[in-house]
Amino acid sequence: MLSLDKHSNLTVSVVNVGGLIIRILKDKQILPFDELLALLVEEVGDEVKEVYLAALSFLFLIGKVKYYQDIDSLEFSG
Repeated sequence: MLSLDKHSNLTVSVVNVGGLIIRILKDKQILPFDELLALLVEEVGDEVKEVYLAALSFLFLIGKVKYYQDIDSLEFSG
């Protein structure tokens, strides 16, 4: 269960970062893992690193991203 308090920063929540990842991948099609993280850090800041893997896991579990291990890249799978 999610619990928020007055100190929660929704900009770096798993759901928000997941939405940003989807938006970026829709635009760029396929991106290397590190390049996607760099784009998110530019847009949100270094604190996005804390939830990056959790957001990717969430999107992978609901079938919105594909990961290609041989090229270490991600693709939006709508």
